Amino acid sequence: MYNFNLIKDEEVIGIYDNVFIKQDENEKYTTIAITNKRLLFLDYLVANEGMEVLRIARTTSYPKYKDVYYQINLKDIKSITKNKYYKISLITNVSFEFDNKELYELLEKQLMI
Repeated sequence: MYNFNLIKDEEVIGIYDNVFIKQDENEKYTTIAITNKRLLFLDYLVANEGMEVLRIARTTSYPKYKDVYYQINLKDIKSITKNKYYKISLITNVSFEFDNKELYELLEKQLMI
């Protein structure tokens, strides 16, 4: 389950679980949601440690949600290229790579690059 708020006139286009992302030597599998305005990076965040301890001990259960831990405005994407992985370069000269072809195709379509 996912926990995020949309901004005015924003629509979810797709959500992709287990996307491999890489920036330099940092690598991670994460969930990425693409909207018509942003890329949202989501993962499980431990917000209530007491409830998490009880869940692990199997004395209670509660729904776990993936929350946004990072976001990129689509207007801040300078380019997207394909090599071994798909590479996004931002206007701030920061870049990262990912491995999901469907996400790449949706980004191309949204950005009209």
